[in-house]
Amino acid sequence: MTREELRKLICSHFDRCREEIIRSGEALLRMPELSYREKRTAAFAEKVLHSAGLTCRKGLAVTGARADLDTGRPGPKVALLGELDAIIVPNHPFADPVTHAAHACGHHAALNAMLSCAALFTRPEVLSCLSGSIAFITTPSEECQDQSYISSLAEKGEITFFGGKSQLIAEGVFDDTDIAVMLHAGGSNFTPSGFNGFVMKRLIFEGKSAHAGANPDKGVNAISMMRSAMNLLDAQRDTFRDEDHVRIHGYIPDGGEAVNVVPDRCVFTLQVRAGSPEAVRSASEKVDRCVHAASLAFGGRAEVRNIFGFMPLVPYAPLDEIHEANCRFIAPDAPFTRGVYRPSSTDMGDVSMIRPSLHAYFRGFDGTAHTDSFLVKDPVQAYVDSAKVLALDLADLLFGGAEKAKEIAKLHVPMTKEQYLTAMHGFSSVRRFGDAEKDKE
Repeated sequence: MTREELRKLICSHFDRCREEIIRSGEALLRMPELSYREKRTAAFAEKVLHSAGLTCRKGLAVTGARADLDTGRPGPKVALLGELDAIIVPNHPFADPVTHAAHACGHHAALNAMLSCAALFTRPEVLSCLSGSIAFITTPSEECQDQSYISSLAEKGEITFFGGKSQLIAEGVFDDTDIAVMLHAGGSNFTPSGFNGFVMKRLIFEGKSAHAGANPDKGVNAISMMRSAMNLLDAQRDTFRDEDHVRIHGYIPDGGEAVNVVPDRCVFTLQVRAGSPEAVRSASEKVDRCVHAASLAFGGRAEVRNIFGFMPLVPYAPLDEIHEANCRFIAPDAPFTRGVYRPSSTDMGDVSMIRPSLHAYFRGFDGTAHTDSFLVKDPVQAYVDSAKVLALDLADLLFGGAEKAKEIAKLHVPMTKEQYLTAMHGFSSVRRFGDAEKDKE
């Protein structure tokens, strides 16, 4: 079979299975689950992989799984990924009434595309055209929702990292892979020029309680300490370089309990994002200095806990080129964009640090991601076309002697796995300031 004949076979297969693919995507839409709790979604995916004749290794990174398909001919191993989890958006039309989880990021559609590929590539007439092998991997906890629950898993030793792909890397799931490919839902077809990495920080300010009306002078206001730290940080924003794409944002989960008591404790959860590991570390250090200064100014205590992080995503132009060509093949008149930088973050960035990776967006959705307006607008585009283009990408990589995959597998990556793990462990640290004590790491 020629390459063009295989491309036509792939598209005609998904056209014939259109209704079944849409039903599968809609079923996944209606079972949103949060990080490391994706049991129903994982079982659904494992059933589909099993129905395709594949054997799953289950329980990877708690709820993830991997199923391997070998062509019988030597060549690279391409990892095809599908994300399991949802995000908390209480007012989304398809939100779970108890957990408030909703697929307001479209993971269900991208997972559905990957599962649809598994059903196709196990067919002998398709497999006979390829070399190398495929690892179908379901990945949990990209959104890292319910951090207290994830922390409890880490405390029990069940995981090391909050991000599912980070945890899969640590468990060795990517050790024998050469390339990683996945799709993500969006409003248009495009490949980003990169994503920010980040470190998640928990800032704890401790002051001294006092009667807020009678003798506030006897207290040390933890909220004032926190506000001063943030004011100092705001004053440093012009020190952030534009090319580093720094973003700093957060919320206050604990700011006191009574209006007439000077608050002696305030907790601020902060996310520090930037476009390189070095820029993340630099911005994070500036936060720490501001916290330290505020603790000195008020004579209180402060603690900075760096909880977890993601790496920036590195684009690989040859993979982007393959994907763009296939998007144009199935939808010649649809716009396609490359070079859009995303200041948000994904743990696919972690994979891109150690393997050539594709994280491409597909159309078919309306509204804004992570809000209750993010919905499937066109089921054919969201479910069927996404499966087509993912299958075409995979076929191009492994067609014939897998020449394209062999070339891409040789591309330079920023880190070895060992360097990556060392850098990730560096995200986890505790610093304490105040009470005239020496700063301690």
